[in-house]
Amino acid sequence: MSVEKKRDVLLEVTSILLMALAAIGLVRLVMSVTSLVGQGPQGLSASFEQAGLPSGDAAVGALTAIGVLLSLTILALQLGAGICGLRLLRGRGTARRCETLGIAASGASVVAWLTDRLLLGLAGTADVAWLLCAMLVPLLFYRGARGGVMSDFWEGIKRKPVAPAAQPVDKVVNRFALDHEKETLRPAQKGEDVLVEFLSLDEYEQRSSDSPITRHVARSARSIHHCLASTFGDAVYGTLLIPREALGASGIPLADDVPLAFCLSRDRLTLVGDDEAAEGFVTYYVAHQVLEKRAAAAVLLELLDLVIRDDMAFLSDVEDGLDRLEVNMGKDVSEIPQDLDDFVIRERSQLHALESFYRQITDVADTVAVSPAEVASTPVQELFRELSARCERLAADARDLRDYALQIRNMYQSKVDVRQNKVMSVLTIVTSIFMPLTLLTGWYGMNFENMPELRDPNAYYLLIAIAAIVITVEVIVFKVKRWF
Repeated sequence: MSVEKKRDVLLEVTSILLMALAAIGLVRLVMSVTSLVGQGPQGLSASFEQAGLPSGDAAVGALTAIGVLLSLTILALQLGAGICGLRLLRGRGTARRCETLGIAASGASVVAWLTDRLLLGLAGTADVAWLLCAMLVPLLFYRGARGGVMSDFWEGIKRKPVAPAAQPVDKVVNRFALDHEKETLRPAQKGEDVLVEFLSLDEYEQRSSDSPITRHVARSARSIHHCLASTFGDAVYGTLLIPREALGASGIPLADDVPLAFCLSRDRLTLVGDDEAAEGFVTYYVAHQVLEKRAAAAVLLELLDLVIRDDMAFLSDVEDGLDRLEVNMGKDVSEIPQDLDDFVIRERSQLHALESFYRQITDVADTVAVSPAEVASTPVQELFRELSARCERLAADARDLRDYALQIRNMYQSKVDVRQNKVMSVLTIVTSIFMPLTLLTGWYGMNFENMPELRDPNAYYLLIAIAAIVITVEVIVFKVKRWF
């Protein structure tokens, strides 16, 4: 169950409980009032006198009315909080109002319980369990409403992660031929020319283990840490490490990084990988082909384009989220969620991974475009150069967004520092104002016998005057100094 779902369940349950408490409290109040009325004026006066309370008719009437009004107040708060919580769940209320009602109901429940103790105590017993319920349920309600406030803050900022698809267990197809009518890849038939093949490392090494290019590709496939490409003879070989951040940005439902080695010649693209994520990525690519292809280099081009196809829109969404975050930062710092720092750190980490990936893809595309092996035709080389330029722009945008996120984090820290400075300033001023009074208290609290001013009949009023003069002078000095 997600955090938002738990919050909704907590808010709904506590809202219903608050309404139930209001109904039960109303019944209890009616019973207690009925019991008091049944005692009559003389019985009430005797009960109040026995409890040490004023027993006059006016005092009895006033105290009873106050007790009933306080009990009705807490019942109204409980009922209002419950209704507000249910309205919030249906999108017609405000979380801030629910927060206020929850705190008010919890605090007023103590006063209402003391009133019940007075009324019910005169008639019979006081219920401690009722006090616990009346206090804890509003506090839990406040917690649920507080989650609603945080959800409102993050609305339009936090993105839902792409749900990962189930990884394939067995290889079904690992050899693909070109469909000349549709100019897309399809499973190759036996004896048919293969344009693209996906092999495990063992399968690739067994094919031609004596070939130098095979040894180069195999050595690269054993340890893939980044994206790179090199020319060797009449082929271009290299590695691709597609981070999960790039997969999520493109909406590809894979949860892990995709490591792949490749060997590109003029008539074939060989992909090598032992990871299930690599197989899932190849399967996903074959099912989502868009470009028309006539050569192996075009397949590698589309494979790289698939990973960054929607990244411009993704980065635009990230920028919109950061813009919303900056606007929401205008609120009081106490209303800003405590996990803002963690959110900014995660965003910067994701953008850093994307920036690094874009720059590496730029190098791969440039290598294929200018390779002396001429594995790509002139039009495809131009497409690789265009892909390289697009990746450079994406890398620049990702870097700018990283800096933007850092500025927002610094802004948040500045707001926290300013608030702390204001609090410390207020505490310092209050301490400075009352420090002379503390000195007077300590001075006359020494209990020496020979302190003649203590016996002066006007000493008390004189000290009050001195204290007032000291406080007034200090406030004037602070105002002149613009300390507050």
